[in-house]
Amino acid sequence: MVLVRGDRMKQQARSDAKRRRTVALRILVSFGAVLVAFSITLGYGIITQRRAARDSQLLRDGYVPLLLSLGAALENQNLLNAQLNHITEAKNPADARRWIETARKVRPTVYAGVRAAAHQGMAQTPDASARRVAAQVASESHEIERYLDGDREQLARLFDALATDRSGAEQYRASLLSYEIEGARRLRELKGRVEHEMDRLILDAQDRERVGIEVLVALASLTLMVGIGLALFARRVLRPLAAVTERANAVARGDLTPRAVVAASDEIGELAATFEGMVAAIAKANRDKLQSERLAVVGRMAAHVTHEIRNPLSSIGLNLELLEEELAEGQTSLESRQLMQAIKREVEHLSALSEEYLSLARPIHPRLEPERIGDIVGDVLTFVGPELERAGVTIEQRLEQVPEVLADEAQIRQVLTNLIRNAREAMSKGGSIRVAVSETEGHVRLVVEDEGPGIPEELRQNIFDPFFTTKSQGTGLGLAVTRQIVEAHDGAIACEPREGGGTRFVVELPKRGPAEALDSQDA
Repeated sequence: MVLVRGDRMKQQARSDAKRRRTVALRILVSFGAVLVAFSITLGYGIITQRRAARDSQLLRDGYVPLLLSLGAALENQNLLNAQLNHITEAKNPADARRWIETARKVRPTVYAGVRAAAHQGMAQTPDASARRVAAQVASESHEIERYLDGDREQLARLFDALATDRSGAEQYRASLLSYEIEGARRLRELKGRVEHEMDRLILDAQDRERVGIEVLVALASLTLMVGIGLALFARRVLRPLAAVTERANAVARGDLTPRAVVAASDEIGELAATFEGMVAAIAKANRDKLQSERLAVVGRMAAHVTHEIRNPLSSIGLNLELLEEELAEGQTSLESRQLMQAIKREVEHLSALSEEYLSLARPIHPRLEPERIGDIVGDVLTFVGPELERAGVTIEQRLEQVPEVLADEAQIRQVLTNLIRNAREAMSKGGSIRVAVSETEGHVRLVVEDEGPGIPEELRQNIFDPFFTTKSQGTGLGLAVTRQIVEAHDGAIACEPREGGGTRFVVELPKRGPAEALDSQDA
């Protein structure tokens, strides 16, 4: 079962390796998430700063010069209106006339400055609202200038009336003043519109600043949370590494107890699985080494003891045969013949026992050939059928079609015979033995179950040890030899409790691979 479990762990590790996510990739993705969050925060900050800088530049190069040029035009117009308002009361109207004419001469330059400010500072800005305001200011300033240029004839009549008709001049002044005041009103309205746009721009900047601060705080908090999440994630990803390190220290202290593999679909999980597989292999190697040493000691002892008793047994057996022949020629009593038969049976028993000890001492080298386990099982069941029938034991068999295995037929027969006879001896009052052959992943499984009293857990782990037996009679070598044979075939054997009572022995032998099958066909 250890072999099967090891193969399954390797296959699981290979399948996990195909779909695993590497630690480096997971850390890189997490760092990428932090980088994205930081980039969003930085990008938003840059965009906000650039927008604020653009608005500041628009105020400095666009709205402020435009507002100053409109203020200059309005100031020029107000000066003209002030001189015009008092021209009829002036002691020297000629001076007032010069002021008015000067203001009118400056007017084209002032309005040209307004249009120049609107065109140079705002016409090229990416702000559509500012471009619209610049276009409106240029157009309306041109209209106001044309409107105010219409006072030329009225001023001429006013100046003529000042020299000849004071009362008429007062009427001309009132009418012209109303005209000029309308021009000043339109200028103030245009200037107010520009001031309103400047206020809007400032309010928008303030709103963006407030929203920007809130968004930056939120993004900074998000970045911080992502960073904390990354730290926790990295800690969780690397936590199995600490468990592997702790496990390695425990193994260094000699703790080879199997433990659950750390569940992680990355290199650390693969490392943990490989490490646990290595620990299991070391533990198995230690157990095998200990078992081999024990078997070697037992084998040497058995070989020595057997060597010491086989020669006397052979001599006794030969002398018994000679004695039987001599007694057969004479007349002997029935009691003498019975004693001779009893001595002969004991000699045969000792010979068989010494042969069993020697089988434990000899290394097992199976001659592997393609064999069908189902056929071997059928032959063995036929052979032991009469023996089982006399013991009141029935056989239930379930033999599936399974692939061939490379095996030594004689040794596999011995394994199956030992298991069936153990099952029969466990049921002193008769019962049923179930024998099944099936296929598992990579192996052919042979199962022998009995309905006996079962084996306690504390004894089951020693069931394959040499000279260990739960029966009143027996050497305790049958299962030890059985395990040696199975392991010599690169297989595994296990003893389990049977559901409903009894004992269940499971033997798993590796199936023949495609290359092995091809080699046998070529041979």
